[in-house]
Amino acid sequence: MLLSNKFIVIEGLDGAGKSTQIKLLKKYFVNNNIDFQYLHFPRTDSPIYGELISKFLQGEFGYTNEVNPYLVALLYAGDRNETKDIINNYMKNNLIVLVDRYVYSNIAFQCAKFSNLKKKEKLESWILNLEYKHNKIPKPFLSLYLRVPFDFVSKKLNNVRSGEERSYLNGKKDIHESDLTLQKDVEKEYLKLIEKYDDIVNIDCFTQNKGINEPQIIHERIIDLLFKKGLLS
Repeated sequence: MLLSNKFIVIEGLDGAGKSTQIKLLKKYFVNNNIDFQYLHFPRTDSPIYGELISKFLQGEFGYTNEVNPYLVALLYAGDRNETKDIINNYMKNNLIVLVDRYVYSNIAFQCAKFSNLKKKEKLESWILNLEYKHNKIPKPFLSLYLRVPFDFVSKKLNNVRSGEERSYLNGKKDIHESDLTLQKDVEKEYLKLIEKYDDIVNIDCFTQNKGINEPQIIHERIIDLLFKKGLLS
């Protein structure tokens, strides 16, 4: 039976291939006449929150370990909060809602900045309360975490990344992307979330020899899972 909540999130480290998988999903939906809407977070081109997030990622407020994670989490949550009516409307119209990053990104990236377990747990609880209880943003049915070899991420992030979606940096480096130690810690946070919650699942992107699978193979794994979960029929 096809579900009424068809809100899907693609999660992963920076450089993990989320954009590629989202393009393949969008193509699949179009080719199969499946109605959907797509959103990407953060919306760095949006006023107020997007503007501040862009400044943060450019390093204007300090490096990753110099800005309070609670304040950063507040910015990302504020950006999402401004879209809740849009997403709710999509869901009411029974559309698939495909989103690049959502609340679990906020938790993984901000909690990774703490080394103390209690501080991590406190921040995780605070973010969940802020986003879902205080802001009352819609909750996804399923989040997919693309787990790729870290060497693949490292090489991608060490290469020069370009394109229209990079315009928010104004030629500067993204402080999250350039901090590989942070990325490794973020990976650990995602894996903990997968163990803890039923609505985020791991998409294994490894080959048998621990390399990275071809995008089409990863895409087919995602499609198979969406059928199994009742999101496609």
